[in-house]
Amino acid sequence: MNLPFFNRLQLKKITVGTDDEMGKRSKEIIEGLLTDLPDLLMACVVNSQSGRLLASYTVNSSYNPNQISLRNAKLLRIMDEALAAKAWAGGPLTDISVMLEDQLHHLRPMNDGKWYCFLAVHTADANLGIAKEIMRRHTTMN
Repeated sequence: MNLPFFNRLQLKKITVGTDDEMGKRSKEIIEGLLTDLPDLLMACVVNSQSGRLLASYTVNSSYNPNQISLRNAKLLRIMDEALAAKAWAGGPLTDISVMLEDQLHHLRPMNDGKWYCFLAVHTADANLGIAKEIMRRHTTMN
């Protein structure tokens, strides 16, 4: 049964999933991303092990962080397993970027892989270098 009122997202508002220190830090990360990328389409910070959203922001209900959080967590686990099995040469996973026709999606593991941060932005508003630098600046744990 599909109940539409369960699927409604808070638009253009940061939603925090927990009231603890993780939630506060996640909210700070998204606030920082919004400060530097005000035309951000979507951003979220997710617990990699559980796939649970710690904080999220979206401008449109079609950009739903709940739908991508588990998929991205699984993607990161698979890539970490491949690196551990030496399936390809390289160092630790620092980020994943996907360029679409008019969007850029960027995913960055953080907190020793326990969390990840995801953002989506139009390519007219930011290029890959800008998005990566802004993400690095705001997700580096102090």
